[in-house]
Amino acid sequence: MLINYENIVKYYVKAHLPSLFNLYNDRKKKKYQIRVAKNITEREDFYNCNGSYPLFNTIEIETHNRCNSTCSFCPVNKNDDTREYKKMSIELFTSIIQQLRDLNYHGTVGLYSNNEPLLDERLVDLARIAKQHLPNATIQIYTNGTLLTVNKFVDLMQYLDHMYIDNYNDKLKLITPVQAVHDYCIKNKVYLDKVRIRLRKLHDVLSTRGGQAPNRKEEQIQSLDVSCLLPFRQMIVRPDGKVSFCCNDALGKHTLGDLAVQSVQEVWNGEIYTKIRKNIIQSRSLLPLCKGCDSLL
Repeated sequence: MLINYENIVKYYVKAHLPSLFNLYNDRKKKKYQIRVAKNITEREDFYNCNGSYPLFNTIEIETHNRCNSTCSFCPVNKNDDTREYKKMSIELFTSIIQQLRDLNYHGTVGLYSNNEPLLDERLVDLARIAKQHLPNATIQIYTNGTLLTVNKFVDLMQYLDHMYIDNYNDKLKLITPVQAVHDYCIKNKVYLDKVRIRLRKLHDVLSTRGGQAPNRKEEQIQSLDVSCLLPFRQMIVRPDGKVSFCCNDALGKHTLGDLAVQSVQEVWNGEIYTKIRKNIIQSRSLLPLCKGCDSLL
């Protein structure tokens, strides 16, 4: 297990060396632009030859749509969330996983999206189903760690390949449940390569999340002049089976398909997804959510 101290460095540089921080962001943007251009060209060439896009390499399955945190940068923190509560049925979850198995999927399966996965009391069973059907895929979760216990952690790690813990504390100290898990792993020398703890501030200013971040003022939103890879490599599934625009569509305002009535392949290569990809190549400004987005993913 490693505690990721990178954020501490970022926080310091941003506060005390803003010009260096801006230089870092500019270089990051240029590298991203080169990577996006290369990847999109490869995917478009594949599409023109085969009539379908290469399958995504990441799918996030939101088994329920609630979080217990108050992160000021998140549009679905427990104080600002406007979504109707929904919970995915075991039948729908299993159907999605079985389709991925039949597609010989070996990418990443996230048992989370814009939620706190540990609020779903079925999470261990869901992870077991995913791993049994997709032994070659990477099964993972992102969690804020507040609901972790050592016993729950051990049960989950039977089936997870990675657990990412976003430890939210404005003093950048480990919260009690995360400290307990950290100490268990260090003492027993287990899961040191599977668990990552990221020290993060609860009250932080990050990306605009498609123009929906509660703590980013409208005048601070500036669309990027580079395209985006997310429509080419990611699928986000809401609890009712509907597929969101991307991970930044936290409120699920845009629907690209419905896995309750369509197959994974039908949605991925459907007319809506294809049109979005064509538009994002031209300009983020052609898509409402992307117009106010400054994410570099």
